[in-house]
Amino acid sequence: MRSKWMRRAAVAASGVVMAGALPLVVASPAQAWSWDCQQYLRAKGYSVPVGGKAADACSIAEDGEGSAYSLDICRTRLESLGVPFKHAKPACLKGAPNSSVRDQTVRD
Repeated sequence: MRSKWMRRAAVAASGVVMAGALPLVVASPAQAWSWDCQQYLRAKGYSVPVGGKAADACSIAEDGEGSAYSLDICRTRLESLGVPFKHAKPACLKGAPNSSVRDQTVRD
């Protein structure tokens, strides 16, 4: 009788351990969409300090999940900082977490 109880306890304990470990196993890698936007601008020669106005504009595209409204705000803020449209638009698209938006072809 005792071994049957021990087996059930072991099965229950292993289920708890597996349930706790499952999120760690299936968790997706951290995404850095705003960082992608910032890195794009840096590669184009712009100074983009962490926490600066350009970084904040990139965060808007990410926080708005790539909505047309958030992309427009991101782009206009970058343009107000002197970034031309041909660099602001692709930067904001890179900052968008929505993969269909990120994959849009941008022509310079």
